[in-house]
Amino acid sequence: MNPTWADILSELSKSIAPTYFDSFISPLQWIKQEANQITILAPTEIIKRHVETRYIGFIKDAAFHVLGDSFEVILLIDKKESSMQFGEKIEDKFNFDESSLNPNYTFESYIVSDSNRLAFTAAKSVLEKEGFYNPLYLFGPVGVGKTHLLHAIGNSILKKDPWKTVRYVDSISFLNEFIFTVRQNNRTALDSFKIKYQSYNVLLFDDVQFLNGSAEKTQEEFFGLFNYLYERKRQIVIASDRPSSELPIHDRLKSRFVHGLQADIKAHDKHLRSELLRTFSIQYNIPFSREILDWLADMCQGDARSLIGVINDLVLYKKAYQMFILSDEKIKEIASARFSLLKRKIVFTADQIIDCVCAHTNKPKNDVLGRSRKSDFIQSRHLCMYLLFDLLKMPKSQIGRIFNVNHTTVIHGIKKTEALLETDVEFQNLVNKIRSEMQFQ
Repeated sequence: MNPTWADILSELSKSIAPTYFDSFISPLQWIKQEANQITILAPTEIIKRHVETRYIGFIKDAAFHVLGDSFEVILLIDKKESSMQFGEKIEDKFNFDESSLNPNYTFESYIVSDSNRLAFTAAKSVLEKEGFYNPLYLFGPVGVGKTHLLHAIGNSILKKDPWKTVRYVDSISFLNEFIFTVRQNNRTALDSFKIKYQSYNVLLFDDVQFLNGSAEKTQEEFFGLFNYLYERKRQIVIASDRPSSELPIHDRLKSRFVHGLQADIKAHDKHLRSELLRTFSIQYNIPFSREILDWLADMCQGDARSLIGVINDLVLYKKAYQMFILSDEKIKEIASARFSLLKRKIVFTADQIIDCVCAHTNKPKNDVLGRSRKSDFIQSRHLCMYLLFDLLKMPKSQIGRIFNVNHTTVIHGIKKTEALLETDVEFQNLVNKIRSEMQFQ
């Protein structure tokens, strides 16, 4: 294997789930690298299409990490018979027309408390009168169960009416699929894309906040799709990390969202944290006393992901030391170690950083997130990129998705900010003032 390709594969394995890495990335073969272009061979058309739709950005980021420069990735197809047979096996394993629903995300497995009761009730209402609350718009911070509810709606509808077509998709996947389709420069391909999405009885659209800024054509396509499904009373459910009024998208698209039902999910309250911990304790065979359950629920103030982090630490300790049961004292010792680490972590979000920059520079958030070429907006935009990278250690590709630009633009913005910090005392004071407002626990 080409050593460069081996290093790129190693980097890719950090960001792509093993099942999909083994099925779609491992079969790719290195052909050549020349100038600013890398050529890779895919064994089948179906793998080529899937990689171009979902993973081409990951490959570019991995190549940049390994080679220190930006490369275009060209995918070719191997027409050999053995590859065709391999492709048939992949197609048997993965049904590309499926709804993409997680069968484990159901209403029965969703734990309800006061913090999410409104959203849970709204989601159940969709089942009672499909297409009546249209769209259903769910919003709340990361890790509070929005995606779970989307899947639960889809699973319940298919259980009731198996003949219906249901599709779960997040905005990044939708964006990548649309861009790939447009790049085919083929009217038939674009028509097929539209017909596919127009055929769904139910559309579950996640992370709509990333359909932002300069994704003009994608917003237009989504606007047309939304209207098509809405007019035919097809159920649409949308999830976001913010109210629809705060979305960085066109007003005419935001106005469609307010016609339906909006429900927010708040951060986990103690009751919900306690019930989640109880569920995890049974699932992972780590019994908790009433006292330790209350203690953990009080100490762990985060979402479900932070709770499962604590559970993982306990599972690892049990396995490492071959213990059947952990005492309350040992559980507190292990959990306290994680809590002490969490206290040193930054507690602000990407949105809060962007809001803080906009407030201090007196620039509208939509313009900073948008594509305006005015120097004032560009400087604030670059400062946001710099702080997201410097304070949150956010990957450049993720920062690029927030501002709807590629990672090379993010690199340029960070370097411009660093250069300005070295020469402009007033700018240094501004950055230091923003940093001082970013609080640690």
